[in-house]
Amino acid sequence: MILHMPGSSFQGEPQALDEEAQALYGRLHGHVLQLAGEIGERHYWRPDALHAAADYIEHAFQAAGHEPLRHAVPTGNQTFHNVEVRIPGGRLASEVLVVGAHYDTVRGSPGADDNASGVAVLIELARLLQGVPLDRTLHLVAFANEEMPFFGTDAMGSLRYARQAREEGMNITGMIALEMLGYYTDAPGSQYHPPLLGYFYPDRGDFVAFIGNLSSRSLVREAIGAFRESAQVPSEGLSAPELIGDIRRSDHWAFWEMGYPAMMLTDTANFRNPHYHGPSDTPDRLDYETMARVTAGLARALEVMARR
Repeated sequence: MILHMPGSSFQGEPQALDEEAQALYGRLHGHVLQLAGEIGERHYWRPDALHAAADYIEHAFQAAGHEPLRHAVPTGNQTFHNVEVRIPGGRLASEVLVVGAHYDTVRGSPGADDNASGVAVLIELARLLQGVPLDRTLHLVAFANEEMPFFGTDAMGSLRYARQAREEGMNITGMIALEMLGYYTDAPGSQYHPPLLGYFYPDRGDFVAFIGNLSSRSLVREAIGAFRESAQVPSEGLSAPELIGDIRRSDHWAFWEMGYPAMMLTDTANFRNPHYHGPSDTPDRLDYETMARVTAGLARALEVMARR
């Protein structure tokens, strides 16, 4: 396992949100309210809701100044869609960074943290990076069908996307999965970890985690290093063997399967959030101030990564 990461995790009190960050806070809140409040559960057994979520994401990307693409994901007797925005690069345009978030939920949960939070951050990254000159190309993708029983199957949106990218010879230099980014608490004992890792990481759930396998260690280190240059949010990093099953639990796994470096950015899900996969995973549980800081820090980190 690789535990040591470049840079230093943010400590102390962050600055108050300025006017721009307050506006970002409001937009993030609005996206989560629409997805997890107005639309609610969104999955195969509520297909109209899953279609409504895709429509909302597409319109939000358009409002951010982009022309989104749709990619069909056949699922049983339904067809859902991945929704993608592409920001072209310059001198390194053939090198692609992918950032993705799944927009489906498990049955029985409105999915505010899992994963309206990740989708909200994805949408706002599209807004913040619109028109920014980049060297590498950036693909921002909302994926269908990450949750069981579709994880690992041909109906998993991210696996379908990664497989198609490999077939086309796409040079993906890194993929970041945004997986639950809304739940934070500084209460002692609020953070749990897989076996043994608790000896090395904090017991307060106030940080965002950068997690990948050993083959993706360079990507994890590059991403967290760039994030720590400006973000006012504590951060922790880990590259570990895939035998630790919990590090596989999001769309980045699909890119590992296709031989691409990939990682997950997360609030650590059930290791912190007691409302995980339950009916109480509602918009009022999330910390939109910290989400705004994560989004702004990640946008700056992606800009750095896409200019190298």
